[in-house]
Amino acid sequence: MVDTSRRIDLSGNDVIVNSLAFAPAGSIPTGGTQGNIVIDVNGTAPTVNATASGTITFAMMTAGMYCHTGAAATLTFDTAANIVAGLNSNYSGATIGSTVTFDITSTSGVTTLNMGSGGTLSTGSTATVAAASQRTYILRITNVITPAYTVYS
Repeated sequence: MVDTSRRIDLSGNDVIVNSLAFAPAGSIPTGGTQGNIVIDVNGTAPTVNATASGTITFAMMTAGMYCHTGAAATLTFDTAANIVAGLNSNYSGATIGSTVTFDITSTSGVTTLNMGSGGTLSTGSTATVAAASQRTYILRITNVITPAYTVYS
């Protein structure tokens, strides 16, 4: 299992932040059309769950890891509206291109993932986590007016 919460720059220039907002060179973020928010949280305890079905909420995603410990499960990512609202109320605000990176671990059975309302799985990505394995997912906001996201793995 990879612990992505402990990324270290060995040259001594470590900076740990909960979210980073940036704009492409020469642009000013306005109205959710430019700029990006990158959520990379460490220190929050991951959700450990054994239920056969349920929703992986925005709060669970921003912890950086979701651990499924039961037999086979079917889980659904949170809705795009909830994720955009979470970015707006807990971080610098949702913009097109904002990303949330998190891992899903499955210890015992295959975990199947469904997209929530407004969500799409990118072509070529996998919506399953094999038993005794871990997969990293990147959720990217694609629309903030009519909330939408795409998930990459």
